Amino acid sequence: MEKKKKIGFFKRLKMSILELENYIDFTAENAAKSIFFMLKVVFLFALILATSSVIYIYSKYGTPANYLNCILPDFKIEDSALVIENEKEQNEEQKVVTSMMKQMQNTYNGLFTGQNISKQEIVNYANKEEKNIVIGTTSFIFIVEFLDLLILWLMTTLMTSLIGLIALKFSRIKMKYSKLFALSVYASTLSMILTVIYSILNNYFNIYIDVFEYLSMLISYIYITAVIYMIKSDLLKQQFELIKRAASQRRIEEENRYDEPKGKEEGKEEDKGKENKEKTKDEEKEENADEPDGSEI
Repeated sequence: MEKKKKIGFFKRLKMSILELENYIDFTAENAAKSIFFMLKVVFLFALILATSSVIYIYSKYGTPANYLNCILPDFKIEDSALVIENEKEQNEEQKVVTSMMKQMQNTYNGLFTGQNISKQEIVNYANKEEKNIVIGTTSFIFIVEFLDLLILWLMTTLMTSLIGLIALKFSRIKMKYSKLFALSVYASTLSMILTVIYSILNNYFNIYIDVFEYLSMLISYIYITAVIYMIKSDLLKQQFELIKRAASQRRIEEENRYDEPKGKEEGKEEDKGKENKEKTKDEEKEENADEPDGSEI
């Protein structure tokens, strides 16, 4: 029994991005390993995005309280009624938050009955409970990003596997869908990495590319198509090697069959030669017995 190769996480990550020729190693594994790999990568990406959010807030605003002071509009919630002041003087971020608060206005009726809340109270609370707010916000961002990325990766994998099915038909290769799904997970890895990088650039540096989503998906499709044709090439090489070995084995067997009669005939001739030699020796002994011995007169 041949032992399956153990592929570490970072080796697997490198293979999925740079070593398409080694994707055939993934077909020897079950689909569960690819899903486990996906969860690990998504966990890492979500952690990066949550951490980058905290770093961005501290680098640009200094403290979470200053950040809230900049993005929150001047508002009050009195007896579940939302009152927003100075809407004309708001910046772009405050306008976005104001729009969201107005959409959620019906929610305030059940949450803040008999309570009065203002922007200044929230900012003061952020100053006092900075550590707890950072931990809570980071955890919330992490969970949201983890779920978003996982759903996105699963959708990308499903779409990529459909392209893979088409490529399999054209290449005339039979493959279980579970193995194709696993290959599609790895083929989508680069697309997900680029998505995370683009998300950071878009959120914090306002870099926007109109067709990025289509380009990202296209990379996955190119990967899975290239991988399938590489696997086909490897299979053809293996078949060629098997045919070559079989042909050489037949040639050896034919040569052995041809040499067997010759060996037998040579053996018979050697036996005859030995018999003739023994006969001549016996005849010489008989002749020597008839001749006079030197001791005799």
